[in-house]
Amino acid sequence: MGKLCLSPLSILFLCNEMKKLVYSLFALVGLFCTSSCVEQQTNYVEGTPVLSVSTELFVADGEDQVVLTVMVGDVDVTDDAKLYADYEEISCPVFTTTRAKDYKFFASYNGKVSNQIVVKAANPKLYLDLPVDTLADKFDNFQHKVLLTQATGTWCGYCPYMIRSIELFRKNGSNAPNTVVVATHSGDELSSPASEEVIASLRVQGFPTSYFSLNPDVVIQNQLPELNAEVLNTTAGMELMSRANVGIAATTAATSNKSMIAVRAAIKVGAKGAYRVNAWLVENGVSASQASYWAEFSDGMASVLIDHDFILRAASCVSPIQGELLGGKTSCAKGEVIEFYHEFNTKAAGIANADNCKVVVLVTSATGSTFCVDNVIECEVGESVSFAYN
Repeated sequence: MGKLCLSPLSILFLCNEMKKLVYSLFALVGLFCTSSCVEQQTNYVEGTPVLSVSTELFVADGEDQVVLTVMVGDVDVTDDAKLYADYEEISCPVFTTTRAKDYKFFASYNGKVSNQIVVKAANPKLYLDLPVDTLADKFDNFQHKVLLTQATGTWCGYCPYMIRSIELFRKNGSNAPNTVVVATHSGDELSSPASEEVIASLRVQGFPTSYFSLNPDVVIQNQLPELNAEVLNTTAGMELMSRANVGIAATTAATSNKSMIAVRAAIKVGAKGAYRVNAWLVENGVSASQASYWAEFSDGMASVLIDHDFILRAASCVSPIQGELLGGKTSCAKGEVIEFYHEFNTKAAGIANADNCKVVVLVTSATGSTFCVDNVIECEVGESVSFAYN
């Protein structure tokens, strides 16, 4: 095999060319690094990142999605931000899931953390269609219903007077069809965290006491049943004279074993304002002993076994009076239609018979320093309630 012989001049030439090549490579690497660093510094925008989502309610079917956007001022920095779902980083701003639950989203950008947003992922088996709104463009003259809340207890010997009063009102009162009744128990086997919170928020001083529209100033104290029933009807009529600024439609569903009950609602906003929404799970026909100081009610006995109705078992919000911000907004505009969804665990709620349950959906609005009911509906499980207009 022949040997390659190079003259000293040739070797010197080759060495110079190799040096040029090496220097060129270093220059390219340096240029790349410099460009990257400059680009990275240029891309960062000073300010606090703000996260927004395309929807606060979607279906956990693996297809429906939530799109996350991160802004700093008017600049979209989503591509450069880190996104998190339940404190775990996600790689894509488009989020899908097959697990029904509430997800907490937030973002970080340039060392700063954004706001947090909770998004509900609904069970696809429970997320049913809402009734068709035949007057989709109508945002006024909503049918108005009022909420009557009864503070009561099975230990309360005077409460049978109010129980009978409400029975007479519901049977004979002209305003009863537009009144939704809920019993909030305290200190007995039928009480719940939700009912105790309602009673505390209303600052109940004695039992029995009933309130309209969750307004602590609209109080019905205990009297003889016939007189009380007339007062209830008159007060309901006065409350119904005010205009409802929102309309409510809803549909409810339950799993086959009734372990979960879900409500999906739509709220039409007829006047700009601050609104909150809540769902109450209510149960009828629960047998329990009731103390009684009224001989006619208990046949002279100190207590009597009766079926208790309208029992508040659970609420969708830890503040069952105020509820959660409608659409997550501090102010809603006229003409908006905002959806709401919640799932109740019947076992956790202490439900005796899920077949006897219904869901009450109430929307409150600010009245001074308190939130009072603007409108309310009740929906049997497995049924729907359409928007209603006068």
